[in-house]
Amino acid sequence: MKFIKLSAICVVCMIILLSCNRDESGADINPPIVQSDSIAITVKIANKKQEMIGFGGALTWYSNWLTANNKVNEIADLMFTDLGIDIIRLKTWYYPDSYPANKEVSNMSNNGDNDYAKAHWDATNQLYTLAKQRDPNVKILLSSWGPPVSLKDNNKLREGTLKKDGNGFMYDEFAEYWNNLLDYTPFNPDYISIQNEPTYTNSNWTTCKWSITETSVLPGYNTALNKVYDKIKSRTHVPLLIGPESQDIQTYSPFVSVLKDNPNCAIFAWHPYNINSTTSAASITATLNNVASFSTKPNMMTEFSDNLSWFNTALFIQESLIHANTSAYIYWKLMWATPASGEDAAMISTGSSPTSPYQVTPYYHLIKHFSKNINAGYHRVETTTAATPASNLVTSAFISPDNKKVTIIVINNGTSNAKVHFAAEGKTATGISVVQSKEGSYYTQVTTTVPKKSIILPAKTITTVVLDI
Repeated sequence: MKFIKLSAICVVCMIILLSCNRDESGADINPPIVQSDSIAITVKIANKKQEMIGFGGALTWYSNWLTANNKVNEIADLMFTDLGIDIIRLKTWYYPDSYPANKEVSNMSNNGDNDYAKAHWDATNQLYTLAKQRDPNVKILLSSWGPPVSLKDNNKLREGTLKKDGNGFMYDEFAEYWNNLLDYTPFNPDYISIQNEPTYTNSNWTTCKWSITETSVLPGYNTALNKVYDKIKSRTHVPLLIGPESQDIQTYSPFVSVLKDNPNCAIFAWHPYNINSTTSAASITATLNNVASFSTKPNMMTEFSDNLSWFNTALFIQESLIHANTSAYIYWKLMWATPASGEDAAMISTGSSPTSPYQVTPYYHLIKHFSKNINAGYHRVETTTAATPASNLVTSAFISPDNKKVTIIVINNGTSNAKVHFAAEGKTATGISVVQSKEGSYYTQVTTTVPKKSIILPAKTITTVVLDI
C-alpha cells in the first residue's frame, strides 16, 4: 500500500514538473539544446504572407524525346512523384493544317514550319496522363507562344503579330481559336496564358508581338484577354487567365499597370530574364520589389533558367519568395536536351534516341528543396534570425494548411559554417528532418533526431528543415 501511495505521489510530481515547462497554451518553453554560438531562427507562425500555388517546371520543346525514351516511366516517377511539384507548364501545339477551315488535329503536319506540332501535341497529351496518374492534384498551366498562321499578319508562326481584316485586328477570331483549342485539347488546364512574352519576337521560334493597349501597328493584349475570357466563360470548365508572362520586369510593369484593374486576369505572371550572373544583389532586390508592388493579385514566376548557377538559382528563388511574394515558381527546363551540366542544364537532361541515357542535374535537387515539402495551400510565414552573421543566412518558412508542419529553407551564402537552431513561436516541435545540398553533394540527409538541437550549415549550402509541430 505504501508503495502504491509513493508511486501516485511520483506521478503527481511528474505532472507538476511537466506543466511548469509549458505556457498557458501548452507550448513548450524549455530552451533549445544549443551551444552559446548557435544562431536562433524563429518561425512566427501567426504572421502569414502569400498563399502558395506551388513549385514546378515546364515541358515544352523536346517533350517527344521524353515520351519516346525507353525509360519514360522511370523519368516520369522522378518528375511527378519524387520531385513533388504542384504545377506543370505546357505549351499549346494546336496548329491544324488550314485552320480554321480544318479544325481537326488528326491531319496536323509535323515539320519545322509548324514547330513539329503533331509530335509535340501527342507527347504533351501523354505527359499530362503520366503526370495525373502519379499526382491527380497536379495543376496545369497551358501557355501559347502565338496563334496559328491564319491569324498572323506575316502568315508565319515566327515573328509577326495578330492579323487585321476590314474591321481591324482579328480579336474575335483569336478568341474563337482559344475556344477551339480548349475543345480539342483532351484535358482541362487550370490556367491559360494567351501569349508568352508578348513584346518579344524571334526568327527562330514561334512568337507574336503585342502592346498592352492597341496601337496603329500592334494589337492590344488587354483587349484580346477580355475577348478570350468572354468567349470561354460559359464553358463547363473555365481556366484562370494569367498574364502577361513578360520576358523581364521592364516590360512587366507597363502591362500589369493595366491588368491590375482587369478582373478577367486572375494572376500576374512574370519572367526575370533581366537577371544574370553579373546582376548586383541590389538590382535583384529592386526587381523583385517591383513585382511585389503590384499586390492586388497573386503572382507567378512562370519561366526562368540558363542565367544562373544551381546555387545562385536557389538563392534567386528564395529572394523571389521573400521580396516578390511570389506564389509559384516554375523552372523553365523540367526536361530538356543535353547538356547535363552548366547553367543551361535542365533538371533532367536527355537525348533524342529512345536509348539515350538521362541525367539528373543539380537543378533537379535544388528545386526539390522547395517542391518536396512546400505544397499548394501552404502559407509563407515570417522568420527572424538572431545573430550578427545572419546577413549570410537567407531564410524562408512555410506552414501547412493544418498547422502541423513547418518547412524552413535556409541558404548559407557566406564563406564559413553557421550553427543554427530552430523554434516555431508558440508551438512545440515533436519531430525534425533535414536535407542539405552543396557543390558535388545534393539533397543528402542530415542526421538529427532532436528538434531543438543545433545543426551545421556549411558555406554555400541550401538546407531544408521540416518540423512536425
